Amino acid sequence: MIIKLGQDDYLLSQNNHVDVNWDYNSLVNAHALIMGKTGMGKTTFLCHIIQQMKNINPTPRIHIMDVHGDIDIPSASSVRFSESTEYGLNPFVVSSDPHFGGVRKRVQDFIATINGCRPIGSKQEAVMRHLITDLYAANGFFVDNHKSWVLNDGYHRKHAKRYPTMDDACRFSFGKLKQLIIGSDSKSGRALEELNKVTSKIYRISKQQSLPGAAMDEALLEKAMTHRTEALNYFTEYVENLETGKELEDFVKYESKDVLKSTVERFDNLKATGIFKNKLPPFDINNPVWRYDITALREDEKRMFVEFRLQEIFSSAMEKGPVRGEEGILRDIMIIDEGHLFFRDDQNNILNTISKEGRKFGLGLVCASQSPTHFSEDFFSSVATKIVLGVDQMYWDNLVRKMKIEQKYLQYIKPFHVIGVQMNNKGEMRSRFTMVRTPNYRATTG
Repeated sequence: MIIKLGQDDYLLSQNNHVDVNWDYNSLVNAHALIMGKTGMGKTTFLCHIIQQMKNINPTPRIHIMDVHGDIDIPSASSVRFSESTEYGLNPFVVSSDPHFGGVRKRVQDFIATINGCRPIGSKQEAVMRHLITDLYAANGFFVDNHKSWVLNDGYHRKHAKRYPTMDDACRFSFGKLKQLIIGSDSKSGRALEELNKVTSKIYRISKQQSLPGAAMDEALLEKAMTHRTEALNYFTEYVENLETGKELEDFVKYESKDVLKSTVERFDNLKATGIFKNKLPPFDINNPVWRYDITALREDEKRMFVEFRLQEIFSSAMEKGPVRGEEGILRDIMIIDEGHLFFRDDQNNILNTISKEGRKFGLGLVCASQSPTHFSEDFFSSVATKIVLGVDQMYWDNLVRKMKIEQKYLQYIKPFHVIGVQMNNKGEMRSRFTMVRTPNYRATTG
């Protein structure tokens, strides 16, 4: 992948025309961070490099996460996502890879992404994990059986096996809540609740009697014996009135109606965002450029959408395995406008994961943002190419420290005319900061 950025500005002043290219074959990876405040031409620059990416042979799939709806690529296959559209993402598609895929990993990825966008408590997280795992089991996908992670598993069913959806999660969790409420009115449900209460009383008495220096209390011992008799009676009543055989298991996993109710509400709220739909987006499979217009989504919804979609792309790439020479170098390039909206400085953030591990799976990541302060030093060092279109002066010290450059170079940057480029080439210990005279992007992209 070779993309022409312009010509070396210093050499050009000496009447020496030398192209400066973004050459993936020479770089440590295909990741880039483009920095420029409002009005510095980030969108125009993105359009320019995307037009060149289309000419790569073989052409990778180019995913454009368009936050403002202004990355206009005339030939792109574009889909708008909003609450009123009928298509979206399915967060419960399971990778069948026995090493990188599976139910447990999908559940963990789902909860980690939700937690990063809209944090949940530890109790709610545990209940959500149980619900999704049980939902998968109800649809024939089991945590401990990798052969069940495929759709065509060889079992005959009345209805074809399919991945669960957000609609399914809402119905399933509500069903569990209803079952727990109604079950508490049944004989086995009441007996199980009473058994739990009496057992707690016995434990408290036992704890009091085991304290150092505690005197033998005949009244407490008699009360404990009474409670043991009650516990035995309740246990007998519970066993004699079992209906499904899962009453105890569900009681342990979903003991708190309040926590289960809040988790049901969380699933309902996720469904209401309009991100998660049963129908896949109608992108043209033959078009290399897919533009995701997420303008209509709220900021937290945009964050969830992008994180879930990038997770899908990364999981798919891992399932295919590391790139081989005959496949070409790049499978997918992700263009992330306003990248700071989607970055979290933790190991579960998908931008961090792709920046560190994406290269071997044929992934390229291009983030555009207004300043360098939004990204961690880890992420900054993982990205091979940094392009400065012009950042606010208040961020210069941060940029100088992270890029190890002299501040005077930043003064030479002129929007749409001269940009600063730093590329980390294979085998080089130090990356040179080059002033690049750019072509007329506005003319070439218009």
